[in-house]
Amino acid sequence: MTQTLRHICWCGNTELTEFSPDYFVCYQCGTLVSKTGLRTEQIRVQDDNHDFYGKEYWLSHQTEHYGFPDIRQRARQDLPERCLHWLRTLMAYKLPPAKVLELGCAHGGFVAMMGWAGFEAMGLELSPWVVEFAQQTFNIPILSGPIEDQQLETELFDAIVLYDVLEHLPDPVATMSHGASLLKEDGIFIVQMPNYEEGKTYSEMVAQKDNFLHQMKSIEHIHLLSRRGVSQFFKNLGFEFLQFEQQLFDYDMFFVASRQALVRYTDEQISYYLLKSPSGRMVQALLDKSSDFNKLQVQYQNIQVQYQTSETRRAELLKIIEQQDQEIASLRSQVSATVTDLQQTKSQLTQAHSDLQHTQSQLNQSNSDLQNTQSQLNQSHSEIQYNQSQLTQIHSELQHTQSQLTQIHSHLQQTQSQLAQSQEKIHNFQQNQLQHIQNQLNEAEANLKVINVEIAAMKTSKFWKLRSLWFKFKGFVGLPTDNESNF
Repeated sequence: MTQTLRHICWCGNTELTEFSPDYFVCYQCGTLVSKTGLRTEQIRVQDDNHDFYGKEYWLSHQTEHYGFPDIRQRARQDLPERCLHWLRTLMAYKLPPAKVLELGCAHGGFVAMMGWAGFEAMGLELSPWVVEFAQQTFNIPILSGPIEDQQLETELFDAIVLYDVLEHLPDPVATMSHGASLLKEDGIFIVQMPNYEEGKTYSEMVAQKDNFLHQMKSIEHIHLLSRRGVSQFFKNLGFEFLQFEQQLFDYDMFFVASRQALVRYTDEQISYYLLKSPSGRMVQALLDKSSDFNKLQVQYQNIQVQYQTSETRRAELLKIIEQQDQEIASLRSQVSATVTDLQQTKSQLTQAHSDLQHTQSQLNQSNSDLQNTQSQLNQSHSEIQYNQSQLTQIHSELQHTQSQLTQIHSHLQQTQSQLAQSQEKIHNFQQNQLQHIQNQLNEAEANLKVINVEIAAMKTSKFWKLRSLWFKFKGFVGLPTDNESNF
C-alpha cells in the first residue's frame, strides 16, 4: 500500500509504503515516516501546561508512558554516563574554547559539563519551564524556542550537537539546514538518534522482540532514519564526511558529520587543554574515572559473558551428569541382567558343547556317509554316462522307428482307404445277396403255400382216407409200416 496524501518523506518522496500500523517506509532513502507525527506548529511550546513538549512531557509523560526517570532524576544520572560519553566524543574532534550549541539540551547537564571543560557552550530548549529548570540547576546559557526563531550570527559555532532530537523534527531538512548555516566551514554536527536497520520487516521485529520497537513512538518520533538515510541526509546538506562512533545503546547510532575530512585528537592533546583550568582538571578526573569505569564495565561484561557461558556449560554438565546417572542406573540394571544372561549362556554353552560333540560324531558319520555317497555318486555317474550312451543309441533307433512308423502310418492310411472301399463293396454284395436270398425265400414260401394247399386238398380226398386206414390195419396185424411221411 502506498500513501500519497499529506505524508511526505524528508527526501521529498511521496510514494511511501505501509510498514506498520503507525509508520510508512520510504525505500528511496531508507527512512520510516510516522503516520501521526506532530506538525511544525505543534512542537512549539506556548502553554507549558498543555502543549506536547511542555512541562509534563519531562515529568509525568516520561515516567508514565515510557517508565523513564523524570528530568530531575536525569539531571543527576546523565552526568557520569551519557554526558561523559558525549564529551569524550566531542573532544576527539573539537577542543576548548570552541563554541558549541546543544539543540534539545533538556536539563542542561551536558552544556554545563562542556563549560567545565573550557568550551563556550550554550543550550536550546522549546519549553520555557525546562529552560528555567536548566538555568536554575546548572546555571548555563540557554535559548528558548525553535532554532529558526533565534537571532544568531551565521558561522558562529564550531559544533552543534543534538542527542535524541533529530527524530522529533517535523521538517528536519529545514531545521538542520538552518543549523548548518550557524556552523563555521570546519564546523561539525554530532548526532545521536535511533537506528532503523533496513531489511527488517515489522513482523520480524515483533517476533524477535527487537529493542527498536520502543523507538517507534509515532507521535514524537516522526522520522526514523537508517545509516543509508543519514548519509544521504547530511550529504544533501553538504556534510559528506561521516564518522560513526560507538553508541551507548544497541538501538541507537552515534556519528559525527563534517564538510571537511575529520581529524581526531589524541588523548594527550585532550588532556593538555583540560589540565589548564581547575574545572578542566575535574572533568579530566571524571573522564579518567569514566575510562576506568568503562574498562571495568567491559571486564564486567566479559565476566558476565564468561559467567553466562559457565552457567550454560554448568547446566549442560548437570544435564550430562543426570543423563549419565540415568545411564549408570540403566547400565547397572543391564549388568544384573547380563550376569543372569551370562549364567544362562554358560549353561547353554555347556549344553551346546555337548551338542557340539554329538554333532561332531554325527558329522563324522555324515562324512563317512558322504564318502559312501560319493562313491555311489561316482558309480551312478558312470551308469549315467552308460545310460546316456544307451539313450543316444535308443534315440537314434527311435528316430529310425519313427521314420518307419511314418511309413507304416502312410501304408495304414492307404490300407484303411482300401478297407473302406472293400467294406463298401462287401456291404453292397451282402445287400445284393441278401436281396437275392430274400427273393428266393419269398418264392419258396409261395411254393410252400401252394404245396400245403395241395396237401390239404389231398388229405380231404377219399384216397387219402383209404391210405390212413391201410396204415392203421397194418399196425393192427403187426405188419411193418412205412413212415407216413415217406409216402
